[in-house]
Amino acid sequence: MSSSTSKIGTGSRTTLGPIAPSPIEVGGGSAVVLMGELGADASGLTDLRVRLGEVEAPLGAAGVRTPSGRRMWWATMPLPVGGGAGEALVALVGSGPEGPVEIALGEVTIGAPPAPAWPQPADPGGEGPLIAIAMATYEPPEEALRRQMDSIREQGWKRWVCLISDDASSPEAFAGIERAVAGDPRFVVSRSEHRLGFLRNFERALRAVPREAGLVALADQDDRWYPDKLERLAAALAVAPAARLAFSDMRVTDGRGEVLSDTYWYLRREHHEDMASLMVANVVTGGASLFRRDLLDDALPFPPANPDHAVYHDHWLALCALGTGEITYLDEPTYDYTRHDESVTVREAPGWLRPEHGFAGRARLHWRRLTRRLRMGSASPGFAAVYRDRWLLIDQLAIALELRFGERLTRSARRDLRRLERARRSPLAAGWLLGRCLRPLVGRNETLARERVLLGGLLWRWMPWLPLWRRDGAE
Repeated sequence: MSSSTSKIGTGSRTTLGPIAPSPIEVGGGSAVVLMGELGADASGLTDLRVRLGEVEAPLGAAGVRTPSGRRMWWATMPLPVGGGAGEALVALVGSGPEGPVEIALGEVTIGAPPAPAWPQPADPGGEGPLIAIAMATYEPPEEALRRQMDSIREQGWKRWVCLISDDASSPEAFAGIERAVAGDPRFVVSRSEHRLGFLRNFERALRAVPREAGLVALADQDDRWYPDKLERLAAALAVAPAARLAFSDMRVTDGRGEVLSDTYWYLRREHHEDMASLMVANVVTGGASLFRRDLLDDALPFPPANPDHAVYHDHWLALCALGTGEITYLDEPTYDYTRHDESVTVREAPGWLRPEHGFAGRARLHWRRLTRRLRMGSASPGFAAVYRDRWLLIDQLAIALELRFGERLTRSARRDLRRLERARRSPLAAGWLLGRCLRPLVGRNETLARERVLLGGLLWRWMPWLPLWRRDGAE
């Protein structure tokens, strides 16, 4: 992607901020968030819109100012099927005193990236459908990787292959991966030529799943599976024909293998049947999941990830599964889930709270969670970041789901997506979101009441002039 190179904050030219890396693949329908800053060249324009190729969308904001003087704009652009591949121009368009005005911002490449060449895994044969295990690696500690590999080899379900996509690890780390799989044709390894990040690395592994596979599992590089993990999850899918995905509980361990919690749900409850809750806070962990192969036909390609938005592969897969069918849950741990200081999920959530035991420990845990939320809301960038990062992500994923599935969306999924959309645009409709903040009082705390934080983002969007938000965007 190429775009304007004016320094952000100069105020002279309208700029387009960084977006998802090119090329952007549309697949069955997708959406991308564009954002930037308005300059003097946009002053006096009305009816501002953003154009991406042949698609136009209104600005979500036109000139919301921060104390640093920056005037922000953003728009969620639908990417429908049939828009064509190639270079798509990005421009801000509006009406000026002398007629239509267009400000060129850059261009984005639309199209599928080249498919990497993968070695063909050897189907070991046996009973049941072939299970393809997609593993993403990056600089894996060799001891932890070998432990995970050995736990996969010990599976009671014998008909599996494992596709390992390595995200351009160092030669030393990649050599460790090759040593760990040496002599076992069920494992195939492919190394990316350049760094992709965990989302695209998992997508790369999933693209290599063979068509003859009936089921697909996801694996992290440092967990430890129980010997009957695949068998139990496959059995859970077998007794739930309407379910497209099954997932289980897990034990939480640290990098030394010490058990931190016997369940993943030490802080909140598991609830996977509500699309609004799943959109607000994912409960489906990739390493705990097994899904039917045809889910990939719907879920790939993943929506493009804006650099400021935490799009997760397991979240998107779960949304696709629940949006078009059902998800089933196995209320038993099937593996040890490793949380250590260098894991992606901990780095992406620096305020992660370690499990504590006993009544006093749980009380401290909930108190720390509450005070952390208050600090997040009052500190810079606070609720401005909540709106830009959380609400725009929800908007992007909802548009992508509706474009991709259309009438295939279940009635309940469509209802919840429309409610979230109305809540974002209307203070009156946001009363529904306010009501959801009370759900923990009746035991429905699967979102950890993150609706309160989302409401703070809406208040910033509707009333950015309030003194409460004055630190937002400060440098």
